Amino acid sequence: MFKNFHKIKYNRGVTLIELVVVITIFMVISGIAIFNYGDLNSSMSLQNLADDIALSVRRTQGYAIGVRGYGGTFVDGYGIHFTSNPDISQLYTGSNKSFVLFAEITPNKKYDYSAYDKCGSPKIDNECIEVLNITSTDKISEIFLDNDAVAISPTSTVDVLFNRPNPEPTFCYRVNLSDNLCDSRVISFIKIKISNINDIQLFKTVTISNNGQISVF
Repeated sequence: MFKNFHKIKYNRGVTLIELVVVITIFMVISGIAIFNYGDLNSSMSLQNLADDIALSVRRTQGYAIGVRGYGGTFVDGYGIHFTSNPDISQLYTGSNKSFVLFAEITPNKKYDYSAYDKCGSPKIDNECIEVLNITSTDKISEIFLDNDAVAISPTSTVDVLFNRPNPEPTFCYRVNLSDNLCDSRVISFIKIKISNINDIQLFKTVTISNNGQISVF
């Protein structure tokens, strides 16, 4: 009489080598993700700042086109004041960490400020409406006029002015903010370069043309 012998089947578990391989792969993938997160975060921050600058210029343009009044009266125009000056001690002059929205109370095509008055109540010699601060690790690193290969001096300024109800801007370039007159050159467009403080290889540019076009690259 023959007996039936049944083979006992064993379910194999995860071996130590397989576990080590899986953990190693997971660590490698996690390391790559963490390593690239800083660059991704910086790129998103730069894009957000570039968009904010473009939208602020567009908002200023809208104020002029809409013949917006301020303080119960109409003003001649609205503008944005830019500089790449690293000196942030003077709040209302703008810097590489801020730019200024202003109302043109005095029709001289430029931004007039006061270091002593508060921003928000524009008047003669103090046209500041709002200081827009850059709170991220980004900055306005350089400003170019037209196709100039060399950026303007950090102490120089550029005002982008919209006069009601014209959608095209005019530009006021000054070697120093204290200059009473704008430079006489005709400017077709300005290019504002913003970069990350920790990595200057990461940057975006905002181009503002005298036909009213605003582009971000």
